[in-house]
Amino acid sequence: MSEQEIEAGKTVYQKWCMNCHGEEGDGEGPAAEFVQPRPRNFKNGLFKIRSTVGTLPSDEDLFHIISKGMPGTSMPAWEGTLSEQERTQLVHYIKTFSRRFARATAPSQPLTVGSRVSSNADSVEKGKELFRSIECFKCHGDEGRGDGPSAPELTDDWGFPIRPANLTKPWNFRGGHAPEELYRRLHAGVAGTPMPSFTDSLDNEQTWHLVNYVMSLWPDPTGNHPPLKVVFKAHRVEGAIPDAPNDEFWSDYESFDYSLVGQVIEDPRQFTPSADLIQVQAVYNDSELALRLIWDDPTHSLPDASGGLEDAVAVQFPVGMPTGAKRPFFLMGDAELGVQLLRWSTAGGPAGAAVEQNGHGVAAVKAQPAAAQQTTATGEFAHGQYRVVMKRPLTTPDADDIQLEAGRFIPVAFFAWDGSNGETGAKMAMSHWYYFLMEPPAPTTVYIYPVVGVVVAAGLQWWVIQRLRRRGRS
Repeated sequence: MSEQEIEAGKTVYQKWCMNCHGEEGDGEGPAAEFVQPRPRNFKNGLFKIRSTVGTLPSDEDLFHIISKGMPGTSMPAWEGTLSEQERTQLVHYIKTFSRRFARATAPSQPLTVGSRVSSNADSVEKGKELFRSIECFKCHGDEGRGDGPSAPELTDDWGFPIRPANLTKPWNFRGGHAPEELYRRLHAGVAGTPMPSFTDSLDNEQTWHLVNYVMSLWPDPTGNHPPLKVVFKAHRVEGAIPDAPNDEFWSDYESFDYSLVGQVIEDPRQFTPSADLIQVQAVYNDSELALRLIWDDPTHSLPDASGGLEDAVAVQFPVGMPTGAKRPFFLMGDAELGVQLLRWSTAGGPAGAAVEQNGHGVAAVKAQPAAAQQTTATGEFAHGQYRVVMKRPLTTPDADDIQLEAGRFIPVAFFAWDGSNGETGAKMAMSHWYYFLMEPPAPTTVYIYPVVGVVVAAGLQWWVIQRLRRRGRS
């Protein structure tokens, strides 16, 4: 690569990359303190994703990461912004930050991926045993959600805190989640992080068993992000609704998945929230609505005298039904249009407790009077995941409550806070507005008309047969 091309890469870098990675490529740009994991320090020549033997990536590896980005981090995909030539120039300029590239006497050799071992129950079970025996669980947790006992203490090679991957969310995997890419991560490790290479510990067959086990943890075999459904539906049920979040009752009802992002609109902002997805279900009976909320959190945070913060979740509705397209501001309402928040937190002890709040903006949220509190909730935490069931009456006498009615599309939004990540108040994960629909019960005509149709059809058939018989006799 010519000096002219490297200078061109420097121009691209200073325009698009310097704010995070720093003018000197040391990962100390002005935006670095706001993101986690921290931007990569290029000076050591240590790169997370590579397909090579040794520690230096190939040019193709660097080009791929620049083009596709690093899911689950603040590193975006640049292929839609920068031309192929600009990305190539950027690769060669980034390599100038570390002397290790200049000292390399030969190109990096590709890491060989062995013959695929098909995934089946036996392979997955062997992979699960390996997950325990080589102690993957100590960082990634017993069920792969990044909540292992060592997770809170992990740091990268520069001393910054780093989180182990949540193996149940492959769409966030750095470097992709194709089986061959997982194989390479196990054999190459992730340079600059506590994730080691297992080349000396796993042979080809064992590596594939472990890959197959990791893939078995995914909610979808393809590894794709759960599909977004704009309308969140509640099904009508008869009788009592159980309080327990893990009751088998919930397995019969549809789940809806919604992405959460950091609140960066108002101070104090949260650029790197813990929660990025919430799974919700809803049912209702004659008198109450029940919501089940599930989200991942690597730690079970409880408020304490030393300043520890609580974990929490909230469901937001407008106080009144909007007219036309006008809705309250999705960030906890506005001065004109208020919202109601059904909030659960670990401040209430092991099972948590619910509180009803009203908001007219993120800085104007307050709890309703004790006499107006009618929402109840039960929560459980296990293996890096919260499950909470909230219940509230369909209708109330309180003018500050949303009145729930079947068949109406009601705006709904979600929030989550991870206390161990410093999340409180405006520092949180959030969604924008979606729509909530309590499906109306089927009218009785749905059942009557088919019966009437069968009777009429049978009568018509009998009449035709009788006429044919009479004609035959005549």
